[in-house]
Amino acid sequence: MKVLVIYSHAYPETSKAGNAILEVFQATPSFEVRNLDALYPDLGKIDVVAEQQALLEADVIIFQHPIFWFGVPAALKRWMEVVLQHGFAHGTGGDKLHGKKFIHSFTAASGADTYAGELGRALRAPIEASALYCGLEYLRAFPLYGQLALVNPNVAQEAKAHAEEVVAFVQSL
Repeated sequence: MKVLVIYSHAYPETSKAGNAILEVFQATPSFEVRNLDALYPDLGKIDVVAEQQALLEADVIIFQHPIFWFGVPAALKRWMEVVLQHGFAHGTGGDKLHGKKFIHSFTAASGADTYAGELGRALRAPIEASALYCGLEYLRAFPLYGQLALVNPNVAQEAKAHAEEVVAFVQSL
């Protein structure tokens, strides 16, 4: 089973959680990580053909990112806008992703209590709706809250455990 991780982080150099998660994913056989911020520092130059080919070859697609102002980082948003095109991912002839499995894994600086109830559902809704619109089989979200290193000295360990949980889930499919 081939797993494609689409990763984005606005501050990749300083993200203890993001770097710990990437380390686990990059070390896992059958996981391909596409770090959008490293691949495309100029968001206007995303290689749509290469990105669509990577999606076509994947059995499982994972979006991994931090939450910024209740949304995804700019690079992931831009990637979605140009890669998930009409005729490829949706619309007439846009069935290329139908039936592929999708996992939404994300980190947030604030604790779980911040996202309890409706706010938590609203947080996940745009990505879940986008996945379903593209015909992906949305399996589940893997949130990791409380990842602000200024107040949580265990960020790297928690993030590593989070990534290992995601890997174990994928391997159980």
